[in-house]
Amino acid sequence: MLKRLLTLHKFKEMKKTLLSLFLLTGFLASAQEAVDETVSTEEKNMIKLNVMALSTGTISVQYERLITPKTTVGASVNLMPKRGIPFFGSIESLINDAVTSNQIKSAKINSFSITPEARFYLGKEGFKGFYVAPFVRYASHGAEFPLAYDYNGEKEHITLDGKLNTFSAGFAIGAQWKIAKQIYLDWLIMGPMYGSAKGDLSGKRALNADEVTEIDKALKDLDLPIIDMTYEVNEQGAKAKVKGPWAGIRAAIGVGYRF
Repeated sequence: MLKRLLTLHKFKEMKKTLLSLFLLTGFLASAQEAVDETVSTEEKNMIKLNVMALSTGTISVQYERLITPKTTVGASVNLMPKRGIPFFGSIESLINDAVTSNQIKSAKINSFSITPEARFYLGKEGFKGFYVAPFVRYASHGAEFPLAYDYNGEKEHITLDGKLNTFSAGFAIGAQWKIAKQIYLDWLIMGPMYGSAKGDLSGKRALNADEVTEIDKALKDLDLPIIDMTYEVNEQGAKAKVKGPWAGIRAAIGVGYRF
């Protein structure tokens, strides 16, 4: 418990620092834009499509604007329609219980996220070369979780659905090249992020006493890594609240048009 509290405290401090850095960078850069005559008044904008995200059925579009000779600000928007958990195989090893793994494997999610960021290019000019980029991300995930339980010797299901909201911050590194007139290739190599998650799931269904007991047992047997879950089961259905830390890694290959 103490370790978790210290981790959450450190994250809150890191989040405040990154948010302050992001806001301060935007403020100072905007002020500099007004007086810096070395920045061209043309072609300061870029719109990009993340072609890597298409492999998971996700539409990811990013806008980037040059505000000083080597600094940009922008944001990306991601939209993923309902589907199974992407790359579930890569996180399955974190789940020590086979029953829990099978339960989660049947879940479906959809998501929307927005990720503001500032980029600092390390070369001679903006939009080209290696860059570092602090960022924050807000995401809303819709979840549909068919919970399996035993009843009279047969498998039954009650579907719990709801939303999971996450907020995280991180630091990305990448590189961008001009490949044709006004066309660029952006490789976001790695962007680890850490934050928190909170959500509610519920399933309304008339249940008898035996079903209430079995669903309560199925929820109790779920061994979710890291995430804390509280739940309630009664004759009207089941409700669950989840919260805990949230981590991930950004990666992208984008094709951009500068204008």
